[in-house]
Amino acid sequence: MKRIAIIGCGAHGREVAEILRYQRNQGDAVDALGFIDDNAQLRGAIVNGLPILGGWSWFDGVDRNEVAVICASGFSDIRRRLVEKAQSLGLSFANAIFPLAYISPDARIGEGVVICQNGIACRGTSIGDHSIINLGAIVSHDTKLGNYSTLNPGVNLAGNVTIGEGCYLGIGCSVIQGIKIGAWTTVGAGAAVVEDLPSHVTAVGVPAKVIKVHDYNA
Repeated sequence: MKRIAIIGCGAHGREVAEILRYQRNQGDAVDALGFIDDNAQLRGAIVNGLPILGGWSWFDGVDRNEVAVICASGFSDIRRRLVEKAQSLGLSFANAIFPLAYISPDARIGEGVVICQNGIACRGTSIGDHSIINLGAIVSHDTKLGNYSTLNPGVNLAGNVTIGEGCYLGIGCSVIQGIKIGAWTTVGAGAAVVEDLPSHVTAVGVPAKVIKVHDYNA
């Protein structure tokens, strides 16, 4: 039995809890222990049937070899910070994959990945660590998602697309075949990406055009 603590009890954390519950109901050997949150006012509260276990210090009292975590933020940059904190504590990571998602046997799925209801990862896809494929998002053949990628509901990636680390793709956007999107770029809701996009920009519209360049400090 894989015992899992969910880092964060916001909206995405509750989504992760629901996925783990469905996995267990389908016979997967997973056990969601509860949520980790540093807000002391939440200590002991029950959220979606699971307790708020405590803050990061909760791990001081457990065998870290027996507990895995999922860092549950819907935002790529926050998720990376949570993952780096978990890594500093020597924690391992679990995946949450809804039973109705389709994952090709030929797909490569990293660690800490969340795939929601009706998410699809087709043949030859590579899903980077700590990425999210949200409700009904499609990753077509031979497409690669970098670590910390976020695909919001209804995103449609055609074949041979390359999504850089930390990209955030808004609800319902589409990317045509062979396109490359640079690291930590945001694509707006409903956009159609028909040309390569550089790193650290925001692009919106049909077709998608860059409207903002982000300051970035590694």
